[in-house]
Amino acid sequence: MNKTTLLSALHNQQPKHKSQLLDDNSVYKNQYYQLVQQYIDTVLQTSDGQSIAHNQDNLLTLGQLGIADAHEILLLQAAIHKNTHLSVHLIVIANQSINRQQLQKNWQQQGLLDVKHPLMPYASALLNTELTAIDGCQRLTLNNTRLIIDVYYGEPLKQLKRVATPCKQRIQHWFALPDTSQPNQVDHYFNQTVLWQYARFSSDNASFYRASTTTSDTCPNAIDKQLTLCGFNTILAETPTSIDDIAMAERQAMRQHLNQQFAYNPLPSISDKDDTIAIIGGGIAAASLALSLAQRGKSCIIYCKDAQLGQGASGNKQGAIYPLLTPENGSLSQFFQQAFLFSRRQIQSLIDDGYNIGHQWCGVLHTGFDERSETRLTKIINGQQWPTEIATAVDAKQASLLANLEIDKSGFYYPLGGWVCPFEFAQAAISKAQTLANVTVVYNSQINRIESGSQGWQLFSDNPKLAIATHQQLVVASGAQLTDYEQTKQLQISGFRGQVSHIPAQGELAQLSTVICANGYLTPQHNQLHCVGASYVKDPTHLDFCPQEQHENSLKMKQSFPNSNWPNDIDVSNNDARVGVRMVSRDHFPVMGCATDVDELFKRYALQQQSKDKPSQWQRYWQTTPAPIYDGLYVLGGLGSRGLSSGPLVAECLAANLCGQLSPLNLELQALLSPNRMWLRKLLKGKALMWVF
Repeated sequence: MNKTTLLSALHNQQPKHKSQLLDDNSVYKNQYYQLVQQYIDTVLQTSDGQSIAHNQDNLLTLGQLGIADAHEILLLQAAIHKNTHLSVHLIVIANQSINRQQLQKNWQQQGLLDVKHPLMPYASALLNTELTAIDGCQRLTLNNTRLIIDVYYGEPLKQLKRVATPCKQRIQHWFALPDTSQPNQVDHYFNQTVLWQYARFSSDNASFYRASTTTSDTCPNAIDKQLTLCGFNTILAETPTSIDDIAMAERQAMRQHLNQQFAYNPLPSISDKDDTIAIIGGGIAAASLALSLAQRGKSCIIYCKDAQLGQGASGNKQGAIYPLLTPENGSLSQFFQQAFLFSRRQIQSLIDDGYNIGHQWCGVLHTGFDERSETRLTKIINGQQWPTEIATAVDAKQASLLANLEIDKSGFYYPLGGWVCPFEFAQAAISKAQTLANVTVVYNSQINRIESGSQGWQLFSDNPKLAIATHQQLVVASGAQLTDYEQTKQLQISGFRGQVSHIPAQGELAQLSTVICANGYLTPQHNQLHCVGASYVKDPTHLDFCPQEQHENSLKMKQSFPNSNWPNDIDVSNNDARVGVRMVSRDHFPVMGCATDVDELFKRYALQQQSKDKPSQWQRYWQTTPAPIYDGLYVLGGLGSRGLSSGPLVAECLAANLCGQLSPLNLELQALLSPNRMWLRKLLKGKALMWVF
């Protein structure tokens, strides 16, 4: 089919009457999916091995409005599987959500999950991502990382208006599903304001392809006219059509306006050179960043102070993984839902690839342990209509069945959670990264000092005068050593010692079948051992084994469940334990982004104090002026006790920023993760600044 007539074919080859659609729905669907396949073949050019309108990185970026039963995504997966030279990033904007359970039910009815169906492998892969009905971006990685899907559920305008506009990646083709043109949906997808948002992060010659039915399309000519006004081509042409300069100027103005809203939080500068990115660290943060960079073909070198990966806070045998929720479901809660789901997908992907990672998706049971904690948990449970895939309230009987032990209180159950071995996750991530790009790990490399030089960032080890390496871009992701450098020492994060006890599986305790979080956490057995803990000591003076903390760990479950017998099976007398330091911020967000030049920040603040300008003038200054940073130096850490849940997503975000690609986190969340946030939060409100460390 000729490319210039493909759009009209989608519109014209539809049933003429609604009764025909109802009487012969399967015929209509077959025709529709054939046309979808033709659209996909056209934008991917599977017929002749050529690709149209994709950038030098061989990445084709597509947009989709609506999700329906995700059949279109399965067809795209199958096409990419055949087209081995191309990678695709698909952005899905859906006002109405669909989750794993609904997809599975629909596909079973359609026979898509039959082993003989050609789309069955792709349907199974999409089901395994555990797509969930939450707000914000859910990033899915399929087809061995050659297909990235960002799914945004909810009001399109709300979801899109703070998505960062990357400098190197634009959406080249949009495809709107038929239901987006129905009377009850068209205003959500095709009002003028949201159309300009689509335009903002689209390429200049982007096409907009609406698969609408003649019976449900609302004012098709009016919608196409609006699309044209926003600079879209409504026909997928063989050759690019002329560009509307006015529309392009409006798009650029919108990009600049959005950037100005978050000007105070500068994003990484993009280098045109294919330089190796240096990472200091060796835990989950460093390994996750290396993997995300490698998936983009980026080379990196990791400087690890230990003889093997994951020997810091990532060295525990078992770590709980589940989302942090709050009663109001604000930014922190939404971030952790996105992060937890992404982390789970990354881990499962590595496991599916054959990497050895100790884990168990056994769920996490969260209960209170005193009046205050029970009140807090009740507020969380009753605060929102939580998706059942995220969390569900359970009574004491249900809790006991889930745990396979006597639990005499109600709680909250996170069905997709569980436990993972952190250091095995880190090691697997690096191993996978090394199959995708040039990734090197330098072990036993203690970086004592970093300095900015004419050629980039110099790294110093034993010899204080002789740099061991110089790199244009450097990421400090060194866990407990995050604040060891002159440039990072003022970060407002603190170290907390945590001692985890390893106890033998015995008695009733050995029957535990889910992670329990109450006063501390307890894992099901793995290799005949459970983990229980952990202590929480700020600014520790040493990392030696502590008998007192070991004893306190033995009491945590007894204090949480005093009427149950199984806590008596917890035996810490073998003094088997592990100590690590977790870096924690006061607002519980990780730290990710450009390293702040705090000295310069306070110099500017001193000028503010000396000036006679109105406070509102300075508030505007701090809002519209990028905070001072160290060019080419980035920070990734502060993961606290939930590094398994948060680390992979913040690493993915930083990797996307470093490569000029679409980020899975919007600008508001990135500002909340920024290393400069504690100071800027006060300055933007016109409050006094103090040195607090």
